[in-house]
Order: sequence, then C-alpha cells, then structure tokens
Amino acid sequence: MCTPGEADRALSEAVAAGDPGEHPVAVLSAAVLTAARRAYRESQADFARRAGVPPGVVRGAEDGTRPAWTVPYFEFTALADAVSALNPWIRGMFETAAACDLLLSCVLNGNQVLATDALAEAGSQDLARALLRWAVTGELRGPGQETVPGTGRLLSDAQVALLRERAGALAVSGSPDAWIGTEIVSVCWGEQS
Repeated sequence: MCTPGEADRALSEAVAAGDPGEHPVAVLSAAVLTAARRAYRESQADFARRAGVPPGVVRGAEDGTRPAWTVPYFEFTALADAVSALNPWIRGMFETAAACDLLLSCVLNGNQVLATDALAEAGSQDLARALLRWAVTGELRGPGQETVPGTGRLLSDAQVALLRERAGALAVSGSPDAWIGTEIVSVCWGEQS
C-alpha cells in the first residue's frame, strides 16, 4: 500500500500544478470511493456528512468532474478516512487509485515529467499495476490472482488508444520518467516498447 506520506506528496504536487489538463482521469478513485460508499449503504450526502466534506466533493470525485487528486489535502484525507472506517486497507487502495488516476492524467496529457510515484514505491507497485491494468483492460485480479467478477474496463476506447500512443512516446522520450511509459505499456498490453 501507499503510505500516507507518499500519497500526500504526490497529491500535493498535483494540486500545486494547478490545471488538471485536457485529459483528467478519475476512474479508479471514483470506482473505489463509490464501492466503499455503497458498502456502507450511504447516499453521497450521508457519506459526505460522515467524512466532514461538502456533498459536492463526493459527487465530483465519483462522477469525475472533480478528481480526488485535485481536492485540497484536508478533503482528500477526509475521504480516505471515510472509505477506510470499517476496512483500513481500503485507504491505501483509495490513495493508490487516486495516484494512478493522476499518473494516467499526466501521461494522457503528454507530460514527460510525472507528479506521482505510485509505480516507484515498493509498497504500492503491485496494487498500482493491478489498478492500471483494470483501468485499461478491464481485468482486475484478487490477491490470489483470481479474476474479480463484475469488473470491466474503466477507460474509453479513445482514452486507451491515446494512452497507448502517449505511454509509448514517453517510453522512448529520454525523460527521467521514461521507464513509467515502458511500465504502462508492459503492464497494460504485455509489450516491451
């Protein structure tokens, strides 16, 4: 799992960067947040009240109009605390999902230097790879590598095509983060670029 310090650093760098760009992605954190909220059998308003954030924060994080990685630190940590109230491990999943959404956004926007290290941190690498694979291919595997039923691809065909193009370009760019492009291509399509 991603430690709070790692997630905090990546998310604060993203927010400091300002504009989420032309291709903001929120599919992974939205899926985790929605699943947690539904497991608690709460409406968005009830979940927001329990988290101590305005209902619009939950609504925006779930529908993608305000990705979790763009909300202020206090609201992000309040959401992370709320998703993990009954299952503490879900916090790490939510934080890693938000970091992966940010990573996908950066790559889709054509950035050559990335604001998150979800794939670099030993504690979050495997989860980050699994989440990225889920977003791109629809394949989500559990801890024993069994396929989780009822999951589907989270990114659109257009996003997947653009991601493949931009991750491939990043992989051969010479950027210090070129390895991330290679990793995305390998994890999502089983190819070496």
